[in-house]
Amino acid sequence: MSTFVNIYDFTRFRKYLAEYQERRQAAEPTFSRTEFCNLLGLPNTRSYFNDVVQGKRVTDNMRERFINVIGLKGNEAKYFEAMIDFDQGKTAQVREAAFDAMMRLNKTPQAIVDPDSYEFFGNWYNSTVYAILEVMDVADDVSELAAKIFPPVSEKKLQASLELMKKMSLIRRDERGFWKPTKDSLATVQQSKSQMVLQFQKQCLELSKQALESAGKESRDMTTFTFSVSKKAQKQVEVAAEKFKAQIRHIVTADSEKPEIVEHINLHVFSNIREDASKASDYDTAAISANQKRRPFEKDLVQGG
Repeated sequence: MSTFVNIYDFTRFRKYLAEYQERRQAAEPTFSRTEFCNLLGLPNTRSYFNDVVQGKRVTDNMRERFINVIGLKGNEAKYFEAMIDFDQGKTAQVREAAFDAMMRLNKTPQAIVDPDSYEFFGNWYNSTVYAILEVMDVADDVSELAAKIFPPVSEKKLQASLELMKKMSLIRRDERGFWKPTKDSLATVQQSKSQMVLQFQKQCLELSKQALESAGKESRDMTTFTFSVSKKAQKQVEVAAEKFKAQIRHIVTADSEKPEIVEHINLHVFSNIREDASKASDYDTAAISANQKRRPFEKDLVQGG
């Protein structure tokens, strides 16, 4: 794996290249963007790297040169090529195949935050602010962020949230001085049952309650569905829930347009009958940025916005 940056933290090869060059130059001051061009065999084209980062198409010959300069091997090299195809593919089929290849090669296709990181998951708004930074330009003045975030959060808490994410290397300033995420996504470790994560999930439940009772025009789609099924069908429902979460992650990761909104999904699947009185019901809460698709068999409680 690259010494300077983890390629599997990215789904956009241009963002990966920019981050790699910046991190490597921090360790090797001579590794400027101009030097990158020299190593690519383009000593007379100093703007090439900048052009690629800004959207210039990369040819098959140049992708091989990038791989050699960075020193990518095996699955990392394949992942880099898949990222390029995902970005540059001329048809939807090519881009879809490239994305599937990325998912196969990347065993953990999310930026995983250690569930023992109590500070981050101790407050619901940290993950929300993380997502909002893709939508809004936020620097040292957080007054606009405080005015827009729902439910409301004080400026003092928002400043502390930014400081925490900076300490955890989850965000960094861009060339304009605004805080932006350093990863493509954020998720908790699946099936984690630590008290800290449960506390975070409880906060997310409270958010849903506030959204349900809110009279605002924000997008809302609240649904409940209670049913009786066989154990065989229960397993099928659990598989369908996992597929739904995977589909949402796919949509979010594959979204190539500029983020404009931040949405929150809580998905709860639990039994109303205990098979063993000594065991409590399990529930799984997914907190990710996505647009929720409505299902024809669901009962709509509230719809706004």
